[in-house]
Amino acid sequence: MKRLYKQFDRQKMSVDTDIQPMDVSDLEKARIKRAVMRRVKKKNHLPRNLSVAAAFFIASGITFGAAFPALAAKLPIVGNFFEQFVDHDDYVFEKFDSFATDIGVTKESNGIAVTVTDAVYDGENIAIAYTMESEHDLGERPIMEGSFYAEEFGNEYEHYGSYSKYITKKISDHEYAGLFIYQLIEGPKPDEITATWDGSSILNLSNVKDEFQGEWNFQLNLHALDSKTKKFADAGIVSNADGIDITLTKMTETPISTTLYLSERVDMRTAAAEEEEWRGIQIEYLVKDDLGNDYNMIYYHDVGHSTDFEDFKDYTSRPRITTTQFHEDATSITITPIVNVYKFANEVDEDPNSRPLELVAEPYAIESMQLELK
Repeated sequence: MKRLYKQFDRQKMSVDTDIQPMDVSDLEKARIKRAVMRRVKKKNHLPRNLSVAAAFFIASGITFGAAFPALAAKLPIVGNFFEQFVDHDDYVFEKFDSFATDIGVTKESNGIAVTVTDAVYDGENIAIAYTMESEHDLGERPIMEGSFYAEEFGNEYEHYGSYSKYITKKISDHEYAGLFIYQLIEGPKPDEITATWDGSSILNLSNVKDEFQGEWNFQLNLHALDSKTKKFADAGIVSNADGIDITLTKMTETPISTTLYLSERVDMRTAAAEEEEWRGIQIEYLVKDDLGNDYNMIYYHDVGHSTDFEDFKDYTSRPRITTTQFHEDATSITITPIVNVYKFANEVDEDPNSRPLELVAEPYAIESMQLELK
């Protein structure tokens, strides 16, 4: 606010105190609410298919006060932008707004304005919050697709080692909020990145035929948040079942997320109880603490498991789970693997590489793993 007053003084401008209320979009209201709430929070914050199968297996703040009484009355402070995502199963960064870097850059192309509002890098994930505004109907679940690159990554993530996840929500007929999550799975995790996010289209996930081409380019400079890693490879935190061996290998905690790394080895014929027909297995996980809290997660499957890989019996899949920080009073975490066995559906598609899959039976849980926190 002092900077604003200085600008007025240098330009010898007078401020008309009889300001009339102006119309402001829901997204603009959300942006201002987020900025104000972040300042409050920071002030009080204390840090504490090779074939079908393979394809299937391969997630500036301004406080308005007496100087702008009419505008302040039009913008009640009741939460923040990221509350748009709290009911989404994949939303895990509950403290995103407390640690994110304000970006506030808008690019317009093909009648669509995309604004990157904030971004945060915690060493495990890069999460970018953005909005889309257009007179076009972009559909129920539009996202901005494109390429993401950071100088410090070199070519390490060009073909493997990263995984992208999108969360999106329609706010009104022409306004949308999105969160792009770029997961660093296996590769460099530098302390600082100078990144480029090049958007090339807006794609409706509910109907991929709805696509709008354009160019939206954003430059980001982000510093990694502090993190700490615990290794469990030799701690015996395991889950075993017929043909399935799972081990919790390590955990990385940051101010906005907790990432659990696992290894999975599966003898497909034993686990699927099938000697001849093609089978595939995906393992999902439930995460719960001793207080009864269930945790949302973003799950990276790695390449999964299929009888297509029978010649690679020693292959180990290395999935990971990203969730929020665990409750401060929790003393243990229960991680329960859920096994899903798939087969090809009876329907015959013209393209053998796009044959649909169906569950062989109901998914089933196997032995849980217990992680002691204290």
